[in-house]
Amino acid sequence: MISSTQNLLPDVKYDTIASPWKISGEHTHSLHRLCSRICSFPPLMPRYFITQYSEVGDIVFDPWSGRGTVPLEALFNDRVGIGNDLSPEAYVLTKAKVQPSNLEDLNLFLDHLEIEITDREVNRDLNELDREAAVFYSKKTFEQLLTVKKVLAEHDSVEANFAKALLLGILHGKSNTALSLTCSHSYSMSPNYVKKYAKEHHLRRPSKNIIEEIRTRAKVVLKDPLPLLRGDAYCEDSRKLSLENESVDLIFSSPPYFNVQTYARCNWLRLWFLDYDYRLVRKSLFESGSEKLYIDFMRKSLKELYRVLKEGKRCLIVAGDVPKRGRNTHTINIVDFLTPLFAESGFKLENVITDKIPPTKRVLTYITPTQGVKIERIAILVK
Repeated sequence: MISSTQNLLPDVKYDTIASPWKISGEHTHSLHRLCSRICSFPPLMPRYFITQYSEVGDIVFDPWSGRGTVPLEALFNDRVGIGNDLSPEAYVLTKAKVQPSNLEDLNLFLDHLEIEITDREVNRDLNELDREAAVFYSKKTFEQLLTVKKVLAEHDSVEANFAKALLLGILHGKSNTALSLTCSHSYSMSPNYVKKYAKEHHLRRPSKNIIEEIRTRAKVVLKDPLPLLRGDAYCEDSRKLSLENESVDLIFSSPPYFNVQTYARCNWLRLWFLDYDYRLVRKSLFESGSEKLYIDFMRKSLKELYRVLKEGKRCLIVAGDVPKRGRNTHTINIVDFLTPLFAESGFKLENVITDKIPPTKRVLTYITPTQGVKIERIAILVK
């Protein structure tokens, strides 16, 4: 349900109606099931706002696109969806959704990939991250994975990227197509914890044919018709975008919530498969509990969003209330926190919607009812 914020600003509307995207009951496309990832939008939320605040043919942009939900919903609603994310695995997922392969072309690519894999020798010179990744898999599956990892890195076609994205979705998890022992599908668990837990609970590491599992997963993900339009994906810092001035009709996104989520660490296994060291990726992403650093990051990012947005158009920022730890633990209302920066960037704050998140819908399954993001607020800004 919607509730009003406490710190009311003059001339700003604070919605008190029920969240319409939660009661629409509309179908979500099978392509949204490509890969689970922490802190992702439910598709019906951006769908509602995209149709409310843009027109057919408009360009919809998400500067922190995660798994690509916003640009994909834009495509399904006859808009041009553009996503951007500096995290490599998020970029792969976003690109796969805005430029998807069809099943026939994908299977042809997998046929060739299977031949290439057969001709390659297994890499037995393992580094530290290789050995940590090996904890999740049987010996047979892991040897395949090392070869697939190497061969896929040499391809950059639409089909290759889609195959990478499909594999990211089954790299770990609980589904029948998951390559790993049973574990979380949304985030990469600690290898030491997994090793200990697997031993204590006698978990089995399944022996898989990776190409066949990709084919099986593709049938599920590509079950529904693909969008007629194609979008674009970028892997750039939100503080320095390559988009042209006033080239976007609507922005819908959720920025980092301080360091509530450590995206690189939570996706370390997927980053490993893409041949990245999560520790290096983490240095390039914004993850900080410092209010000063957060203000600087968001000030520069908001100025960029203002620059690329057309005059009279809207920018919707989804931001949760987050716990701020220190000498005196308290909760930060990020929308209130960012309101001075909205004005400084040139935006007018038109509306704030407050959405309460029940414990069963929060990001991480192991948190207690008193933990996690309990409230999200949607700030509707106008240029």
